[in-house]
Amino acid sequence: MSLAIRLRNVFNTVLELDGKTTDADLRYQETPGWDSLGAVLLISAMEDEFHVQIGTNQALQIDTFDAAVKLLRGLGVQDQTPCP
Repeated sequence: MSLAIRLRNVFNTVLELDGKTTDADLRYQETPGWDSLGAVLLISAMEDEFHVQIGTNQALQIDTFDAAVKLLRGLGVQDQTPCP
C-alpha cells in the first residue's frame, strides 16, 4: 500500500473525514477538525502508523497533506510492496 493511501487513512480516521475532500484540499485550519488539537492527534497517529518520531519543528511544518507526505518520505518511510 502506498504511503499516501496509508496517510490518507490516518487523516480520515483522526479528523473523521468522509473521504470526499481531495488530498490537495487538506490544509491546517481549513479542513474541519484540523485545528491545534487535531494536529497533535494527527502527529501521534502518524508516529504510530509509520513507526517514526516527529520532532516539534518537523510537526510545525505539516500544514498540508503533501507536506506530511514529504516529511514522512524525509524520515525514510517508503511505500509498502505487497507480498507475493
